[in-house]
Amino acid sequence: MTETTTRIRGGTIHTSSGEMNADLLISGEKVAALLDPANPVSADREIDAQGKWVMPGLIDLHAHTRSPGYEQKEDFLTASRAAAAGGYTTFVDMPNVEPPTVTLELFEEKRAVADELCIVDWGHFVGPTQLEEIPKLAKAGATGFKFFQVTGGYPHDPRLAIADPARLLETFEAIAETGLLCVVHPFAQTLFESLYHREVAKGRPGDIFTFSDVYTRDIVWRLAVAILLEVQRETGMRMQVVHTHAPGSLRLLAQAKADGVPVTVATDPKYFHLREEDIRSQGARAIPGGAVTTNPDRMAAIWEGLDSGVIDIIDSDHAPHLLEDLTLMEEDPLIGPFGSPHYEHLLSLMLSDVQAGNLRLNRLVHALTEAPARILGLYPRKGALQPGSDADVVIVDPDLAYQPLDGQMECKSNWTPYHGRDFVGKPILTMLRGKVIFSDGEITAEPGYGRYIAGVPQEPAPGRPSDMHPGLHLRPRS
Repeated sequence: MTETTTRIRGGTIHTSSGEMNADLLISGEKVAALLDPANPVSADREIDAQGKWVMPGLIDLHAHTRSPGYEQKEDFLTASRAAAAGGYTTFVDMPNVEPPTVTLELFEEKRAVADELCIVDWGHFVGPTQLEEIPKLAKAGATGFKFFQVTGGYPHDPRLAIADPARLLETFEAIAETGLLCVVHPFAQTLFESLYHREVAKGRPGDIFTFSDVYTRDIVWRLAVAILLEVQRETGMRMQVVHTHAPGSLRLLAQAKADGVPVTVATDPKYFHLREEDIRSQGARAIPGGAVTTNPDRMAAIWEGLDSGVIDIIDSDHAPHLLEDLTLMEEDPLIGPFGSPHYEHLLSLMLSDVQAGNLRLNRLVHALTEAPARILGLYPRKGALQPGSDADVVIVDPDLAYQPLDGQMECKSNWTPYHGRDFVGKPILTMLRGKVIFSDGEITAEPGYGRYIAGVPQEPAPGRPSDMHPGLHLRPRS
């Protein structure tokens, strides 16, 4: 049977290595060739990308679909529709659901639900809190593992928390045996609580402003990262540190990478885009805004980390809540949930940083495509536009001006902390494995089109990581 061919004509292709004026020829589910625009090769259909940017489909390693247990906030169908609308073709879901995904049985149940609903390719990080389940989950195809050190309450589920060094060591040893990635949300919980109560004792209100200030303090993150890295050095486990925004953490992680420690680093936009003025106008929707964005040195550390490659990837931390859920955060910041939808507007948000001169476009593309694909062991099948790569493509109109608005989203929670901001640049078409799944504001894929992404056991390659891609040169296990 002859495969359908598609030619994306007239666009500028943007990848990690730069840009080129070329047409993209697709055959079936794969990229067939990059063509000179004058090449007369015909195709069954053509997509006009004149004046547009053509990029690999975005890959996110930090999704919260809220399923099972919290489907009133989001589910696999609505999360994947939101992802497709934002240019994402692959995401990896997190285990902090109800019940938490910590056993083989729960993993298989969750996978069965997602297989019927998801319209993008997807994976799942499972919780490693039951040691005997770790090898079973790895053998069954878990994409990797994830645990928290923050334990204040949902969504930072204490049942998914590991902070004691002895438990860290035995957990890291067990995961290292699988060759899979372990994602860690670092946090010095007891130190944070002490600092918060000290501020309140000094007369500051116990509100979301004080919470955001103390929650983002350098020492709270730096101390946790220091301990994690020391335990990692003992075990060789592949670790990814998320929510990275503290300069002290970045210094420790840069040194670990220089030493050849197999660690990768993720940041997510809420820390360096949500402002104190957003908390004043939106309340808990904008937590943890303010403390980072008002500090030029902290902002400079993030831009330098992204530019140098110390920060490998930009996660979405797509974490929807119903607006009524956030009222608890405003009543008691120590127990209330926070988090926000990010898929539909993240690329536009980050393009504003490119336009402001804070971030090079090729570094942004790298952090959203090639780097996460390498971390998962999927490059160049994904995260690239090379012959043989999956035809995962996002077409961006770099001149399209718009404002994100509540009530006009694919996300089930249907609100955004960036409501009313002015953005220029927006995804207008998303293609997954040669099929258009989003075009001109409409979802065009049926539930269940997405395929599961199993974990790929890897181990660090010998020698010091390169300056361009520190920590990313991994090879499959033999």
